[in-house]
Amino acid sequence: MADEATLYPREEVEAAWREFQRLGAEEENWTAWADLFTDDALYEEHNLGTLNGRTQIKDWIVSVMADYAAMTVWIEWSIIDGNRIGFYVWNNLPDPTGTDKRFGFPNTTFLEYAGNGKFRWEADYYNPHDAETVFRSWLDAGGRRSTPKDHSLKGIDGWAPVPPEPAHPREEIEAEFLKYRERAALAVATGDWDQWAAQFTDGAHYREHHYGYFRSKVEINKWINDVMQPFPTMEFPPSFALIDGNRLSALIPNILPAPDGDAGYYAFDVNTILHYAGNGQWSYEEDVYSPAEAQAAITRWIKAGGVIPRMA
Repeated sequence: MADEATLYPREEVEAAWREFQRLGAEEENWTAWADLFTDDALYEEHNLGTLNGRTQIKDWIVSVMADYAAMTVWIEWSIIDGNRIGFYVWNNLPDPTGTDKRFGFPNTTFLEYAGNGKFRWEADYYNPHDAETVFRSWLDAGGRRSTPKDHSLKGIDGWAPVPPEPAHPREEIEAEFLKYRERAALAVATGDWDQWAAQFTDGAHYREHHYGYFRSKVEINKWINDVMQPFPTMEFPPSFALIDGNRLSALIPNILPAPDGDAGYYAFDVNTILHYAGNGQWSYEEDVYSPAEAQAAITRWIKAGGVIPRMA
């Protein structure tokens, strides 16, 4: 594995990213695509498990894509920031009905570049229930492996707003994201989630991949106060954040503190996407994660002695 302290030239990372897209989304040459990973790469598929090394990754991706032979992928946007890449993917199945019905679901991915055209790490985030629902509906509509692919399919209209323009200075967005983190920490310490919700514009939208879609600051405020009541001590320390224009994509583990006398780790990873609107406010947030993974972490925490206040 390459030295993690090495910062590779942006042009080199961009070239590796183009090759990643060419072999995968464009040409669907999954064997060659898997060869873009280092021998000891780590692939975290937050629903299907962890893969260690290029060989496991190759065996897995070739098998999975054979099972979903009619599926195509389309990358809506990407961010390159240092050695890391974050991107938004649509997984699309062709309409078997001839009525332009959509069968697709999104996921997000982080990559880390390792030099020499190779990647050391990939992590995928999505709600498996959404994937299962789409695939089941597609089969019920007549979809089969032999259904011809449709490479013209992109995203679902209206799924998310575009980031505001013009772009604000990166330093301003970094400073506001630090305040975003501080507001979350304050909410955990005091139970005051109103001050956290106050950082959104009045007309902000918020897509939460388990709880739904909220279309105003008022709706966001009500939801966050309701959802956080059972978990007043949950912490949200970001691992990193990528920024491009007014879009920020961060990896934020949601961590439940270990019960007294326990050394376990009870957490699930969330890819949080934010749109900065200026004046210290955010106009959009999207949280992408596996609710099944979240429930498993909560269940383990309760079994270890964690207590939900309203259940005490």
